[in-house]
Amino acid sequence: MRLCVISNPNSIHTHRWVDYFVGRGHEVTLIGDLPLRRAAPVGVDYVDLPGRQRGGKMRYAGWARSVRRIVRELRPDVLHAHYIASTGWLGAAAGYHPFLVTAWGSDLLVNAQRSVVQRQLARWVLRSADYVTCVSENLATVAQQLGADPGRLEVAPWGVDTEVFRAADDRDVLRGKLGIEQALTVMSIRSIKPVYNPLVIADAFGLVAQQEPAARFIVRTHNSNPDLLAAFRRRIDSAGAARSVSYTGDLADDRAIAEGYAASDIAVSVPSSDGTPSSVLEAMACGAVPVLSDLPSLHEWVSDGQDGLFVPVGDAGALAAAILRLVWDKELRSRLQANSAATIRSRGDRTHLMRRAEEIYETLAAGKNPWPAGPEVQLFGKS
Repeated sequence: MRLCVISNPNSIHTHRWVDYFVGRGHEVTLIGDLPLRRAAPVGVDYVDLPGRQRGGKMRYAGWARSVRRIVRELRPDVLHAHYIASTGWLGAAAGYHPFLVTAWGSDLLVNAQRSVVQRQLARWVLRSADYVTCVSENLATVAQQLGADPGRLEVAPWGVDTEVFRAADDRDVLRGKLGIEQALTVMSIRSIKPVYNPLVIADAFGLVAQQEPAARFIVRTHNSNPDLLAAFRRRIDSAGAARSVSYTGDLADDRAIAEGYAASDIAVSVPSSDGTPSSVLEAMACGAVPVLSDLPSLHEWVSDGQDGLFVPVGDAGALAAAILRLVWDKELRSRLQANSAATIRSRGDRTHLMRRAEEIYETLAAGKNPWPAGPEVQLFGKS
C-alpha cells in the first residue's frame, strides 16, 4: 500500500509506527508538523512542513494548502493523521479519503477542553474522518461525546514489543552491566513537563529518601521543559536527596529504554491526564511495578493491588506512601511485578495489535468500514 502519515516527526511513537509499515514493505510518506530534532525514520519520504513554511498562527493556512497539494499528487491508499490537534486539522483540511485519525490522549483530554475553538476543531476532525482509532476506552468515550460515529470508532492500543521489553533474569546483574548501584530502584518514566506533575514526584522522592535512604531513584529527562527540570533538581536538593537521584536523558534505542525499565523495581507515572501511555505498558512488560495516577484509562490495564498501585493526582504524600509500601513489602512487590509483566504478555503484544492496524488500513483502502462488530459498509463511494 501507499500510505501518507501526518505526525510529530520527533515522537518515538511515530517512528515505531512508520518503521513497522516500512518493514512490512509499504510505501510511506511522513509529513511532519514540528521542526525535526532527530533523524527522520529510515525508509520514508519525509516532508518537513516547518522547513518549507514558517510563521505564527497563520502557518496552518499555508501548511493546509501544502498538505492538500501533496496528498492530491501522492494519491495514497490511506491518509492517516496521528493526533487530533494540529496534524488532525491538516488531515481534515486535505479533504482526502480514506482518512483515518488516531487520538493519543492530551489531544482530546486536554486540548479539546481548553476552548470552544479547540472543541469545534476536534469535532470537525472527528466528523471528517472515515475512521477513528483511540488508544484507550476513555478516549473513545470522549471522542463519541465530541461527535465521532461509534460505528466508525475503535479502541486500538499500540502495544509493546515483548521481545525487547521483558523482565531481566537478574536485576542486580543488569544493574551492574549498566553501572547502576545494586539497590532497590524507582524510576520516573515520563518526561519533565507540567502534565506529568514532576514536582509532585520530586517531593515524593524526597520523602521516600528520608525514610528509606538505601533506595535509589532514576529520572528520565527526555523532551523535558528546562525550567521545570531545574525546579525539579532544586526540590530534590532541598530534600537532601541529591545523592540518591540520577538523571538520564535520551536513550539510544528501544533496547536501552527496556534495560532501564528492567533494572528498576518500581515505575512512577502520575500525570493529570493520560490515554494509554506506552511507557507505562513497557515498564510493566519489564517487570517494574507501576505506581500511577488514578485515571480512568489506566484502569483498563492495571488493577489496584494486583498489577500496580494507584494514587490521587497531585498528592506527593500518597505517592511517597505507595512507593514505601512497595519498598518495605517485598512479597507484594514481587507479586505485582510478575502480574504486570503477565498482563502485557497476554493483552498488549505489539505484533498482534499492529497487525490489526494493518487490517484497518487494508479495509479502508478497499472502501469498507473496518469496524469489527459491524457490517462492511461501503465508504466514500469506493467499491
